[in-house]
Amino acid sequence: MKTETWLIEARDPLIVRDGRPFDNTPGSRAASLAFPYPATTTGGVRTRAGLGLRGGWRDFDRALSQSVRQIAVRGPLLAELQVGEALRFLVPAPVDALMLNTEPVNTKSADRLQLIPLTIPRDAATNLPYHLSLVGTTAHNPNKAHNKAPRFWYWEEFEKWLVNPSNGDEPTNLTRLGHNGPTGEQRTHVRIDYESKSNDDGGLFQTRGLEFVQVEGDGRSQIRHRLALVLSVTTPDEFDDKVAAGLAHLGGERRVVGWRRSADELPECPLALRDAIKKHKYCRLVLLTPAYFEGGFEPTWLSQDNGGINAELKAVAVSRAHVISGWDFELKRPKVTRRLTAAGSVLFLKLEGEGDVDEWVTKTWMQCISDHPQDRLDGFGLAALGVWDGTYHEVS
Repeated sequence: MKTETWLIEARDPLIVRDGRPFDNTPGSRAASLAFPYPATTTGGVRTRAGLGLRGGWRDFDRALSQSVRQIAVRGPLLAELQVGEALRFLVPAPVDALMLNTEPVNTKSADRLQLIPLTIPRDAATNLPYHLSLVGTTAHNPNKAHNKAPRFWYWEEFEKWLVNPSNGDEPTNLTRLGHNGPTGEQRTHVRIDYESKSNDDGGLFQTRGLEFVQVEGDGRSQIRHRLALVLSVTTPDEFDDKVAAGLAHLGGERRVVGWRRSADELPECPLALRDAIKKHKYCRLVLLTPAYFEGGFEPTWLSQDNGGINAELKAVAVSRAHVISGWDFELKRPKVTRRLTAAGSVLFLKLEGEGDVDEWVTKTWMQCISDHPQDRLDGFGLAALGVWDGTYHEVS
């Protein structure tokens, strides 16, 4: 087994289709998701691993359909390409960070509050399962949610939030915190009449894709940051060196991307964070890619005996579920539609059992924790861990 880090750089605006039908009929629009699901990038890795020569053309070897499924992929994550090709990782904004307007309102800064498990008053009732606590802030804040809060955080800011999630005394600088990731790009096309070689009257249609650049500033002071998708790929021995670097198509409309290896690796668990989890035997788990759990937002596999440790869910902060399907090229039929727990969701866990907590942290950090083994191999449910001391707070 060999693990490598791969970069996917979009040379064209990437279209990650949202499932709605599209053709070149007048008025059609090909919309893109805001960020690729693991199924898209993992499919790209396995397609490249299964390519073989067929009559002078490189084509997928269908005899490898089952074996390529054992290629394990973690990601995709987002990264900025810096001078010297070093990576600056970005991750989805954690749901337990509530970004509110400041007083007075400032578009470049926000008040950041932590959503934490609360003590449920005796006379209160909720529709949550009996073992879950409410999550919120301890004091009322009348300010509205900040509409410029970044969708992706820089890793260094995210790591601080994992280790010390206390509410800041000073407003948070949103530019320093992160940005919104790939920029939306829209193109208008015209249908061509191939007999006359001219445009077909009324034959206008649109495509909307993702341009992997981030523009900072305006006017002459603009800075353009190159963005890329990052994958950690573990290949069985039979596929050594089968995933080739170079140009290829990915996503809808055969947009071109470049594949290449990187010397960087996924971030390691901070020592202070590891020590805090061992001390308290409580933690937060933050999803960096969407996860599939049989129980909706409640994991099953994670709560089972893993090296003598059972992770019991005590509270959860989630955003709206994602609905995913797709097309099964092997069976030539639509895939089953499923609901995914969104990236950025936070699970508050209690670690029970006599097992080694340090070993559990190692097996969980930057690993996929979805319920089904194949989903874990596909990259769904990539996890990071954060500090929580197990305290339930009262609402003031």
